[in-house]
Amino acid sequence: MRIADRLQRRVRARRKCQPLLVVGVALETAMAGSMLTLLIILMVVVGFRPYRFTIPLELNPTDHAVLFRAATREDAIRMLITRDGALYYDSGVGYLEIRVADMADHERKKVREGSERRAYLMVDQRAHYGDVKPVIDAIRDGGVWNVSLVLGVHEPMR
Repeated sequence: MRIADRLQRRVRARRKCQPLLVVGVALETAMAGSMLTLLIILMVVVGFRPYRFTIPLELNPTDHAVLFRAATREDAIRMLITRDGALYYDSGVGYLEIRVADMADHERKKVREGSERRAYLMVDQRAHYGDVKPVIDAIRDGGVWNVSLVLGVHEPMR
């Protein structure tokens, strides 16, 4: 009976100790802590970055498009007019929807920061002229008289 008694004591001791359970809990706690840290870092980083969205803009296909290299500069004054007449202004980090009345102030600010006195206006192929004319007038009110209309994109001949 002494052997059976010793065996039962060992079994009871193993049940009490459970070293793998302690290690498992420690690993789960460390994993949860690291996941929480990564979640907070991602939330902070994404919170400071502006959301870039696509603007529904369809330019006319053309055969003889002219490349505007200056339009791709970071400090270029770029604006978009969509088919419903909405006006978007390139703020450097993405396109923001603005009103026509506020556009002159944005242009003056860009020119003060060192941008060239030329505006690049991209117009949707289905936009009405009645939506484009006030924008051009507002660009000229801002002190920029050189307006380049980006009307189409080059499609190679088939």
